[in-house]
Amino acid sequence: MAFTQLRSFGFRNLADETVKINAPEVFFVGENGQGKSNFLEALHYLCYGSSFRTRKPEHLLRTGDKVFRLVARVSEPNQLIDELSVTFEDKKRQICFDGKVVQDRKDLLERFPCFVFCHGDIEFITGPPEIQRLFFDQTLTLLDHGYIDLLRNYRQILRSRNACIKDNRHELLSVYDEQLIEYGRLVTKRRIEVVSEFNESLSEVFERTARMNAEVNIRYLPSWKEGQESATLNRLRERDLTFATTTSGPHRDRYRFIKDGRQFTETASTGQLRLLSLVLRTAQVNYFWNKTQRRPILLLDDVLLELDHTRRERFLNDLPPYEQAFFTFLPQEPYASYRKPDTLVYEVKSGSFTLHEEDEGKHV
Repeated sequence: MAFTQLRSFGFRNLADETVKINAPEVFFVGENGQGKSNFLEALHYLCYGSSFRTRKPEHLLRTGDKVFRLVARVSEPNQLIDELSVTFEDKKRQICFDGKVVQDRKDLLERFPCFVFCHGDIEFITGPPEIQRLFFDQTLTLLDHGYIDLLRNYRQILRSRNACIKDNRHELLSVYDEQLIEYGRLVTKRRIEVVSEFNESLSEVFERTARMNAEVNIRYLPSWKEGQESATLNRLRERDLTFATTTSGPHRDRYRFIKDGRQFTETASTGQLRLLSLVLRTAQVNYFWNKTQRRPILLLDDVLLELDHTRRERFLNDLPPYEQAFFTFLPQEPYASYRKPDTLVYEVKSGSFTLHEEDEGKHV
């Protein structure tokens, strides 16, 4: 699937205009705060019904507006061009594809795989455990849509167990313990599998991109040890009652990034941490491609800025196959050296997008 055009209304600072994007690569060039990242955010919202920058849709409204609407035309191999739209009004979101309302965002995951590279990705390395869990859970949901239901079931049981604790209905805890263990074991099993497969290529990609000889891997630290789930819940029940929440289980799992046997965050520079976040996202896209042979959409938001020329080249060369890629650049960056004959380049200023003169007439 690829985007051919996007029209926005009331979305952040984007002008109410149609932007033609019918090309394998599209570059957005402009100073900070002009709307480059907002455009990528709009594409991400169309693909997933969510932003990669905020959890609150009302933050996406242009100042003074009460409604935003995004309308895109998308093309798929051997199919007619369809329309994908999302409207946010009165604190409600409605997503439509080909004239039909999308009832479950899971349907979007199946049809519009999309990966975003951004500065916030460093949180997957240095951030709290819930952010790291989010990364690997996102990876699994893109491949196995049944994993979404598995997580939903686990979280529902977790909420029910926590409610029993808070309401002093302790006689039901053993029932919820059994269900929590049943789904929790499946979650842990899938997380073990995905980390194992990531580790098969992570060091190689990091060494090639960073130009460093280093063994880099991910260490998964499940909250429950295999076969000891029930014993752990029983042992920690008093603590659960004290804190009025379930203090063990997959929702408490942790991850560690290890370089040459030591925790990466303790020894690496900020630049190395940021580089690892790029490599981690690349590994995620690679994992998706190897499993599905589907080419996703890539959104790359100012991620090349801090890399030297050689590392930029290696990073770009290591990108897995994609259907379409959108890049943002500052004007002083050497973006012209990365463009291909069919790349579209837009200058972005105050939310408006102007096609470079040499690109006028292409893909429109």
